[in-house]
Amino acid sequence: MRRAVALARDYATRRVAFGRPLTEHPLHRETLAWMEVETQAATQLVLHVARLLGREECGEASDAERALLRVLTPIAKLYTGKQAVAVASEALEAFGGAGYVEDTGLPRLLRDAQVLAIWEGTTNVLSLDVLRALSRDASLDVVLGDVRARIDGVRLPALAASVGRVRSALALVAAHAATLSRDDPAAMEAGARGFAYALARCTCAALMLEHGQWAADVEGDARPALAAARWCDADLAPLVVTDAAHRAASAAISGAPAGGVAGSMAPFAMKSV
Repeated sequence: MRRAVALARDYATRRVAFGRPLTEHPLHRETLAWMEVETQAATQLVLHVARLLGREECGEASDAERALLRVLTPIAKLYTGKQAVAVASEALEAFGGAGYVEDTGLPRLLRDAQVLAIWEGTTNVLSLDVLRALSRDASLDVVLGDVRARIDGVRLPALAASVGRVRSALALVAAHAATLSRDDPAAMEAGARGFAYALARCTCAALMLEHGQWAADVEGDARPALAAARWCDADLAPLVVTDAAHRAASAAISGAPAGGVAGSMAPFAMKSV
């Protein structure tokens, strides 16, 4: 992702379109900013997991940190894998036709990114592993508690609204988890990806906000706080209610066989004219 951003940013200073460099086009700046924010979020998440792993390997991790590591490991793999594909694809597009031509070396970025969502365990497999990790002890409370503790230390007035969005997202995640039941494993499985994404986005938000506060205090740099606020502007809890009706509709849309689909679709039946 960092390589893709560096290439796209440099090219934007050299490529002239409609009489001016790409960096002077507001829409292209928005694209570059999105790529940078995604990369910063992924970096924060990966380094956070690496720190937890280091503490565990040195025998210094607390029980809470070990539980956090168990949950965040599959989350980091699945979410950053998806981010890498999206950012690499956007970088190729930023180069126009050159991004598609093999001898530029750019298409390799996208191929190398795509494997991340496959060989570490596909996104769906890792999402189910997140559920397995959360089924042990009070792991969800540990994850949500870690996020809350981090945003509690954010004092910048410019980030107050972002902190509020994270708190609201955490409340949605907790409420959603309370509706899940082992008596309906199909519902838990169907919603596993969205639930993992929500935990990933909230964790990234907390880490970015915490870093934004540190950068402002220690380095006098406001850019990390701007990136954190931009991240928090998006949906932090992309949860889906995967009840029987929803799953039946998914089966019908995807063409997969499922009993009872016709009955569940009755309210949407087309009327004859």
